[in-house]
Amino acid sequence: MGGFSKSKWVVLGLVIIFLAFIVIFSVIQPYTQLPEGSVRKINRSWENPSKIDSLTIGSKMPGGPGDTTFAPHLKIPAGQKFYVSVAEPGTWCINEDCGVDGALIQTMGGWLQVEDTYQATDEEFFGLDLPENKHIKSLVIVGNHEGRIAGMFPNRGLKDVLFILRFYPNLANFNFLNGINKFGILKVGGTAPLKPGDSIKSNELDKFSVTKIPKNKKFYIFALQKRKYDDVGIDEPYENKYACILEVGCRYPEPDSAHDFLFEHIEKLGGWFLANDKNNSAMIKLFGLETENVLSGKSSLVALTDAEGIIIALHSGKTMSDAITILSQHPELVDVRKLYRE
Repeated sequence: MGGFSKSKWVVLGLVIIFLAFIVIFSVIQPYTQLPEGSVRKINRSWENPSKIDSLTIGSKMPGGPGDTTFAPHLKIPAGQKFYVSVAEPGTWCINEDCGVDGALIQTMGGWLQVEDTYQATDEEFFGLDLPENKHIKSLVIVGNHEGRIAGMFPNRGLKDVLFILRFYPNLANFNFLNGINKFGILKVGGTAPLKPGDSIKSNELDKFSVTKIPKNKKFYIFALQKRKYDDVGIDEPYENKYACILEVGCRYPEPDSAHDFLFEHIEKLGGWFLANDKNNSAMIKLFGLETENVLSGKSSLVALTDAEGIIIALHSGKTMSDAITILSQHPELVDVRKLYRE
């Protein structure tokens, strides 16, 4: 019966090994160092090219730190954990103004900016006006903490950003959204130190005649934190002063009184909130924190309660800036997405 001789089988084996070596080498050869946060393994349906015209992995991203943004910031701040820049038709927003997804990104320490490609200057900014890019109608760019491109996703948009960020666990830590079950004397399921109907007092609260926590709200948020912005105002800086709206809540406005939409959001959602002023050490101690640590920014805490004052969630290290994100984790309590529905 015919067949290969032993020597022919040896030759065939050597050929197979040689071909396998060529394939492996071709894969390893382009495996060069990528910027921090970059990933190589992406679902094939989510294209992640290494180059789109002048944009390349590791280069400075459009919409990164130092680039132009909206008032009152004007410049995209440095020091974020990651940056996401989106170019798509008909959308123009930053962070939580982009919806719940933007609020989540902000809570994770990132910066989200969406540019409208209907604006010629924005289209040019991303190179989407070039003939060779005419097939790209939208673009998502993920950058590391330096604003260096870690990934690009053509024909993806704002609705895809959270899914894309899950490819980058070194940049976007989704576990950061999780709360804790216990903090000192506080525990989820227990009664909060402050509850509906309780009397409250401080010099700042007295200025606004806020003497009691109102009843009949869907939820309550209490925040122990350092004042985020000491001075506000673009042209003529002035001290950021504590503010209250009686049936909505009290805090130092962020980023300033003209652009603080949290009061409006909480009112629409049917809740109430209270963040300490810098002289309200009694409230800080009531929640079991050290005044010096809170006012220095070393520690912070957000407690979310239901209508009866029962603690639903505790978030150490968070502030009122994270309120919408925290509420979004509790749809049984309130539907925050209605804030962004048309």
